[in-house]
Amino acid sequence: MNGSFRLEQVGKEEDGYASNGEATLGFGPFAPTGDRVQYHFREEEMTLEEAEAYIGSGLNQLPAEAIDDLCGKLCTWKDEIVNEIYPEMRRAEGIAEAKGRAILPFLSISDIYLYRNPYNRQDPVLGAALYAGMDWDYEDGIEIVIRGSEILETREFLGYGEFAIWEEEEETSS
Repeated sequence: MNGSFRLEQVGKEEDGYASNGEATLGFGPFAPTGDRVQYHFREEEMTLEEAEAYIGSGLNQLPAEAIDDLCGKLCTWKDEIVNEIYPEMRRAEGIAEAKGRAILPFLSISDIYLYRNPYNRQDPVLGAALYAGMDWDYEDGIEIVIRGSEILETREFLGYGEFAIWEEEEETSS
């Protein structure tokens, strides 16, 4: 995808953390999973054009290495939940054995929040927190944390947003 990516049904939503009390949202695909997701961002942090450019040429064009890293982290996290913490939990057939990219069909992304570095607003690299679920009885959602195209972490949903992507000491991204 190139700069031609456009969000659909763009509108506003309440956001208690935004200085003006609102954020922008729109719908579009997340190519690595094929999900149609709701994207959220604050226009005080980035323009609609910047958000669409990051989605189109960043998130929807993740390099193969990043997708493999995402799948590896998801599998490691999934194995801990399924095999160690909740071995009796209901789950889709095949999920316990899924390795590598075979985990992707079990993943469902619902929302993606886009952020700019809160410690350095001049940092050109944007980040994202992806909110997802899997086909199992685990009550907590999954949060996938990305900076640029680097998969930083996969974990249970904690909702730290941009503060999970950058550390205060980071002046620019790596």
